[in-house]
Amino acid sequence: MVKPAAKKRSNSAFYILLAVVAIAGVGIITYLTTRTGDARNASPIDPTLPAVKSEGYVIGSATAPIEVTEFADFECPACERFASITEPDVRARLVNAGTIRMRFIDYPLPMHRNTWNASRAAACANVQGKFWEMHDLIYANQDRWNGEATSSPDKVLKEIARQVPGLDQSKFDACVDSKEMQAKIQAHYNIAQQRQINVTPTFYIGNTRFEGAMPFDEFKKQVELAVAAAPKNPAALGGDTSLKAEAPAKGSTKK
Repeated sequence: MVKPAAKKRSNSAFYILLAVVAIAGVGIITYLTTRTGDARNASPIDPTLPAVKSEGYVIGSATAPIEVTEFADFECPACERFASITEPDVRARLVNAGTIRMRFIDYPLPMHRNTWNASRAAACANVQGKFWEMHDLIYANQDRWNGEATSSPDKVLKEIARQVPGLDQSKFDACVDSKEMQAKIQAHYNIAQQRQINVTPTFYIGNTRFEGAMPFDEFKKQVELAVAAAPKNPAALGGDTSLKAEAPAKGSTKK
């Protein structure tokens, strides 16, 4: 039989343990809520900005038989892996060969605190014709400017931009500080929302949608299938065929 005093001490310890667990739970919830709030407030959609028309950034020949469109988040780890590992081969062996042209549309996801800053910085580089150079550097240095690394991403992104050959740094810095590219990024964000993009990266290879990064061999295989199915007259495709494609998605988890 448990003595009353011992039972009382046991009950007290149990309730103390419950209190500790409850406090810890509140702390975790508060932490996650704060982080989510920070992410959403880092660069919210500004409804007062006038709408602008922008359909991303294109590299490659206008007469390529198909277009590949990538929807990606600059702070997305899977997008960084694709940019670093697969995309160099895609450009060298498919874009430069005239097999495809690539369109990049940034889709800043709300769980990433600094992704809007990166998108605006890339757009500022684009003003000077340096988008793709900045795109590559942003992904190569993701661990320096992302939400886990800094609360001052613009400062880091300006430092990274110094590596872009021929970039006018003072004009770039002024563009970043003014956030004048916000409306452009919102236009890209809206395209992704309209297309119900759920995963980054998402690709339209010709008219077929693929979710998630893929190795080069698989990417090339899908390109070859799309080329075989494409009209023989490249002009029949138009400049934004991939934006018109409406193939069903294959998943629903944002990354």
